[in-house]
Amino acid sequence: MKFLIAILLFALLAVSFSSASSDNFQCGRYACLPGHSCICDNGVYKCVYVCEELTIVQTVTNSWIDGENKPSVQVNVDVINHTHRTIKDIVIATDAHLNSGQIWGAQLNGFLLNFPDYVSIAPGQNHTFGYINRGTRAAHLWVQHIYISA
Repeated sequence: MKFLIAILLFALLAVSFSSASSDNFQCGRYACLPGHSCICDNGVYKCVYVCEELTIVQTVTNSWIDGENKPSVQVNVDVINHTHRTIKDIVIATDAHLNSGQIWGAQLNGFLLNFPDYVSIAPGQNHTFGYINRGTRAAHLWVQHIYISA
């Protein structure tokens, strides 16, 4: 009986560990935790809690109540490069349920916003995109991945 309980306990721990680590995402040879940013700096990967290389500035430019009496907001987003080098392969993450038909300047892939391949942000410059969000405020956005070129 003790042996059976030990096996069941081991199986339960194995399942809980594998499901907890499944939210991690690949960053080179590392696995970043959810909410962290993967930065590839000239081929060297690292996971950081706060991405200081890019700033995301969101501005609500319009708001309204739709026909179902639900609020929505239009948001413009500036992604600003604070480095002295060009940044590309930018992926922005969100925990909001955005509608892919209501996003411009980026492409929605699940909970990730990918910029077109041709987008790179020069030092001190920005890339602007926008979206419509259900509710009264902007969605929670953070940098999930960037590549800083040499």
